[in-house]
Amino acid sequence: MTRNPVDTAAALFAAIESGQPARVAALYADDVAVWHNFSNRTQDKTENLRTLEGLIGSAAAIRYEVIERRLLDPDRVLQRHNLVVTTRNGATFVIPACIFVTVQDGRIVRIDEYLDTGQANALRQASGRERIAG
Repeated sequence: MTRNPVDTAAALFAAIESGQPARVAALYADDVAVWHNFSNRTQDKTENLRTLEGLIGSAAAIRYEVIERRLLDPDRVLQRHNLVVTTRNGATFVIPACIFVTVQDGRIVRIDEYLDTGQANALRQASGRERIAG
């Protein structure tokens, strides 16, 4: 079943919250491109899923506090949110972010992610993961 782009974006964040990278992979087109503001690099599907697996593996809980989610044009969705991550030792981190999700034929073909690198690095340090540049 083909979802509309807003529903596809919502399914992406629900899959991450539920700790299911395989569900994320099923939403991604094979040639998905995921760009991050902190590195100015674009990840392919394999690299991005590895990144998400690292986040999921280091967290006891992941939750998105959605501030706004709106369709910008027929295939592009904007979501502003706070990513709330609780580590396995009980520390909670809040990472403000803005993500643009582009959907074609029911699959995510591109993500542009802007996030607060200071908060992301605090989480990464607390969970024993490598710092991101930025």
